[in-house]
Amino acid sequence: MTAPVKYEPYWWETAPAVPGPPLGGDVRCDVAIVGAGFTGLWTAHQLKLARPELDVQIIEAEHAGAGASGHADGFITPTIGHSLSALIGRFGADQAKVAYSVVARSILEIGRFCRKYGVDAELDPSGYLQVASTPEQLRWLERDIELADRLGAAGSVKLMDREEARGRIDSPAIHGAIKVAGALVNPRRLVRGIFRVVQEQGVPVHEQTRALSIERTAAGHVVTTPHGRITAPKLVLGTDAYQHQFQRFRDKVKPFWSYAVVTEPLTDEQLAGMHWPLREGFVEARNVIVFGRLTKTNRLLIGGGPAPYFYGRDMDERRHMRNPGATRVLRETLGRYFPQWKDLHFTHEYGGCIGMTRDFVPHVGTSGDGVYYAYGYCGNGTALSHTVGKILRDLVLERKSAYTSLLFVDGHEPSYVPEPLSYLGARAHSTLMDLQDRYPKLVRRQMV
Repeated sequence: MTAPVKYEPYWWETAPAVPGPPLGGDVRCDVAIVGAGFTGLWTAHQLKLARPELDVQIIEAEHAGAGASGHADGFITPTIGHSLSALIGRFGADQAKVAYSVVARSILEIGRFCRKYGVDAELDPSGYLQVASTPEQLRWLERDIELADRLGAAGSVKLMDREEARGRIDSPAIHGAIKVAGALVNPRRLVRGIFRVVQEQGVPVHEQTRALSIERTAAGHVVTTPHGRITAPKLVLGTDAYQHQFQRFRDKVKPFWSYAVVTEPLTDEQLAGMHWPLREGFVEARNVIVFGRLTKTNRLLIGGGPAPYFYGRDMDERRHMRNPGATRVLRETLGRYFPQWKDLHFTHEYGGCIGMTRDFVPHVGTSGDGVYYAYGYCGNGTALSHTVGKILRDLVLERKSAYTSLLFVDGHEPSYVPEPLSYLGARAHSTLMDLQDRYPKLVRRQMV
């Protein structure tokens, strides 16, 4: 009997969570953090490593890992923002090289963290391939190699031809590929593991505690919640796609929806008929990306495709968690890459929001009054959030370091235009990106 489709992130069932009690009453601490996702948890972890005596407390609207951190697709990438092209175009090759080297170090350090603290995050260091399915996409891969050469990686990134690429993933859709340094992970198990470690470090995490308002007073920053207030001289806002809910970031970040489907587990016979020896993930080289990977339990996850923005920064999961149009695109993607599996049953269909900035680059910094923030990972935050935890640690402790000097720290943060122009602009830009993917000869320059 076919199991019914679940319209919720697949990863959640791999690490079920019962939310802890909410904040009940008024508390004071040295550092208050809003958001118990990767950003907030890594920041708390780094602060306690540096200054164990600090009283650090976290509030979370739902439960730790309920947001983007727990429904990410599990690609640990060195990408900062949307793409290397956007980063170099904004900041130049020299600054991008430094930033990429730091984030690449975070990929290794996440593995060390899991080993040190016994976090079974199903981390697979085999990484992923960026693949081309058309001649035009092959040219994009060649451009990425040129950009990597500008960062000092000459010769280390090579273009695989069709035969070599299909020796890694035997899909008829793949015409070529490049290997990207990175890893695959179960994001839910990772974020819940960090949550456990942070609690063991003595950090209270008040779940089911939504921030209703923030006020600056003589006593510090006061965050009012439904059942109490938390007051601290220093406040960290680490909510990424939800950051727009704070007034000062209202026009700085937009929540775009990203969708995924997960199949029933593949049988041993099905896997034996497919040459995929290292089980690497893949990401197609296009504006509106699609990607795929195997889970530890041999399910196939296909994601990407349409990334809609809904008017007024609408993040209502009741309306948008299910998206039949996105599912159709992902079903077509499954059939294009793996025609022998095109009719596999989807057990999970779901979406979640990623935070996008106007310049496609994340932003980390301080407002100068004891408020610290990070937002706009553009869908590539699993490794970067680890780096950001160190940046926010040093900013909170008021110490200059190599981390606080990175290109996306305390820089210019462009704003989106107000609605309805913001909505219309998002629709127009998405349409143009999709048209370029479909008809690349019309617009040869990569848009992002």
